[in-house]
Amino acid sequence: MDLDPRPIKSSIPVHNFKPEREKVSRWSFMKVLREHSDLKEYYPEVNPFVECYGFRPNTYAIFSPSIMAGCGDVWSYLIIGPEKALLIDTAFGLGDLRATCEHLAPGREIVCANTHRHVDHIGGNACFDTVYINEFDAESLRDEETPDYMAGLLLNDDGRPSASDFDPADLVPFREYKVIGVPDGHVFDLGATDSGGRYEVELVHLSGHTAGQSGFFDRQTGCFFIGDSTSALLDEGERYPEYCTIRSMRDRLQAALDRHGDQISGVFPGHGTIDLHPVTLQYLIDAADLILGHPDQYDKKIDWFGRALYTKNVYQFGSDLKYTMDTVG
Repeated sequence: MDLDPRPIKSSIPVHNFKPEREKVSRWSFMKVLREHSDLKEYYPEVNPFVECYGFRPNTYAIFSPSIMAGCGDVWSYLIIGPEKALLIDTAFGLGDLRATCEHLAPGREIVCANTHRHVDHIGGNACFDTVYINEFDAESLRDEETPDYMAGLLLNDDGRPSASDFDPADLVPFREYKVIGVPDGHVFDLGATDSGGRYEVELVHLSGHTAGQSGFFDRQTGCFFIGDSTSALLDEGERYPEYCTIRSMRDRLQAALDRHGDQISGVFPGHGTIDLHPVTLQYLIDAADLILGHPDQYDKKIDWFGRALYTKNVYQFGSDLKYTMDTVG
């Protein structure tokens, strides 16, 4: 049974009248966080389209509401180092996310990186001169860097929003930016710490959802920002189809757990409930193993933008792993 989403009170001047279906365990978390938590910071004079939450010292989760049909609300993350700050993902590009980051991290250079190339994570990239992304998504992101790409997904032919009631003038205007592809294990150095070391954030290739889908592991706080480790999708024209499988996702998640498992303090996905227990990664691996063993024993079959997707519930995750039969490899 699909559930009609219940509204959560917000000062953000956006309403999506074609939202994704409600996920029960997520709703209660978001209701308490967004309506009652003292973590919430809102700066409408800087950017009225986001809410900021300080989940760790010098670490902000930045909430952006969905403005696209069937897509969920999005989390971006800002890690504030001694000299630089790293922004992970830029949502749909509604409002000036760079101004938000500069307000939260005054005096720091803002470095922008994407977990993957999908529209709900790259929309604000044009606020920056340079954007980093895993090497297996870099070419596709460059292909999408066109004047009409975002508008074609968010607006009707008459230039009005297709799923929400925002003003198109508040979208980040298109401009070219440099895309730098980096490999698994690439380290972002955010400056010298008081202890004499370096504040380092490591890109961790997770694959599956896209070929280059990646997480970012903060070596200081133990926070692991995992992007969309929620499905394996094989898009038409994909350059690296071998990374768009449930098996590849499982293997990369296992490698990440082996490498950093005892250091992870919290898991922060790109959507929904965040600051999850590190055991969440094992639950994702377990669900992937079930799919690989019996792909025909799915929990639900859904239509996703015209594609047949199959789902396997992830224990205590509040969501599921989605796959197509051609991604069970």
